[in-house]
Amino acid sequence: AADVHLHAVLDSTPMVPATDSSGSGEARAVVRDDGAVRINVAFAGLSSLVTSVELHTGASNATGPTVAKLDVRETSAGMAVNQQLTLGAGPVADMRAGSSYILVTTADRPSGALRGQLVPQPVRLPAALQVRESCAKPAAMRPA
Repeated sequence: AADVHLHAVLDSTPMVPATDSSGSGEARAVVRDDGAVRINVAFAGLSSLVTSVELHTGASNATGPTVAKLDVRETSAGMAVNQQLTLGAGPVADMRAGSSYILVTTADRPSGALRGQLVPQPVRLPAALQVRESCAKPAAMRPA
């Protein structure tokens, strides 16, 4: 299987149930073809200190089990950069299918302040290939 790139926007709306947290954030992950996982998370605007940043499996409308806790300092704005994880086949398959999410917990919201579903991203063609393809179109198909 090829590497899968995932992206999540973190906010309070996807929390189950939703919260009124004013924070926000973003997460990106890569699931490599060998099953290794690399995750980057950034967040800001939280009303209290972060106590945990976790990877869970589960659908966007449900609460799922914790798969891994990421290393993060107790701060109201910060990052978890280049976290390397080794997961079992089940969680890796869930991530590849878009059934995983990042959960940020804080001192005042121990069950979660921010959440974002990790969604697989489309494969992008290299720019050089896109240029060659557009040049190869018959004149009648090229935009005027």
